[in-house]
Amino acid sequence: MNGTAGIYQLRERLILFYKRQEYLLLPVLRFAVSLALLFLLRTHLGAHGPAGAALESTLLNVIIALVCSMFPPGYAAGIIALVMVWDLYRLSLEATAICAALLLLCILLYFRFVPKDTMVLLLMPIAYALNLHYAVPVIAGLIFGPGTAVPVVLGLVLTRFALLVEEKIPTMGAAGTPLTGDRLITNFHSLIDGIMKDKELFVLILALALTALVVCFIRHLVMANAWIVAITVGSVIELVVLLAGDMKYDTNIDLGRVFVGIAVSFLLAQIFRFFVFNVDYLRIESTQFEDEDYYYYVKAVPKVMVPVSSMTVQNFSNPGSGDPEYDEFAEEETPSGDADGQN
Repeated sequence: MNGTAGIYQLRERLILFYKRQEYLLLPVLRFAVSLALLFLLRTHLGAHGPAGAALESTLLNVIIALVCSMFPPGYAAGIIALVMVWDLYRLSLEATAICAALLLLCILLYFRFVPKDTMVLLLMPIAYALNLHYAVPVIAGLIFGPGTAVPVVLGLVLTRFALLVEEKIPTMGAAGTPLTGDRLITNFHSLIDGIMKDKELFVLILALALTALVVCFIRHLVMANAWIVAITVGSVIELVVLLAGDMKYDTNIDLGRVFVGIAVSFLLAQIFRFFVFNVDYLRIESTQFEDEDYYYYVKAVPKVMVPVSSMTVQNFSNPGSGDPEYDEFAEEETPSGDADGQN
């Protein structure tokens, strides 16, 4: 029991630390995500471009990431998209046109109306590089609406497109060579066919989009342990769809990599649930009340809380020290006793 209490105490301390330092942690998070994206672009695209390309400079990448950290995720995504388009332009006019069309489609059809989901789009390339992209639709489905399947799919498509461009560079002609009409048409056909004939991509799109929708649906059901069930079902759906797609379309996916990725993503989703939505279904409380027009039936599910008094460190050598910093810390940690009425 002491071990369990210690875990909950650590959770409460981390949550309290985040609430206190949120104004610093969010810009740091945006900086880290932006810098990781820029480094990925440099690795897969910048290294193949001509000398002096924007993505080749580490200092410039850091400066751009710092600028991105000062703005909301939507503006940060726009800045990174401009860098990507610029370096693609120095690499391939055909790839630039296709990428610009995809980004314009993102802006006009979705992110103009739901900008809060932009972080999902930014995280997908990083998660894909770490083989953790299976966790993105599960976590996104827990905290956003069903529309979160759109940025999941768009992030996956843009990631695979960048990898496709890297693969096609040797056959598209050296940068700076004359661009003839035949070469332009051939390169366009090569890129479009590379996307449309990528069976693994379409199986991944189906698996991740369906997972996001199912997780969001189950998470909103009025049932005990809805978040745990949603995470479990979402992970199983990803595995089943990928295995079925591999058997039907012979996508030659790496099954070992898939199993490891889904297992680690499942653990990450459970850790996320522990910090964001950790409730005690054994202490559900039901109550009812009425007004002039209605009877109300309410079911309250309390959060798992550790008494803050057990988390504070008492100064036994001088209990009356009156340390203003300690007094302020203890005062801020006074439990509120709120009950979470979700689910």
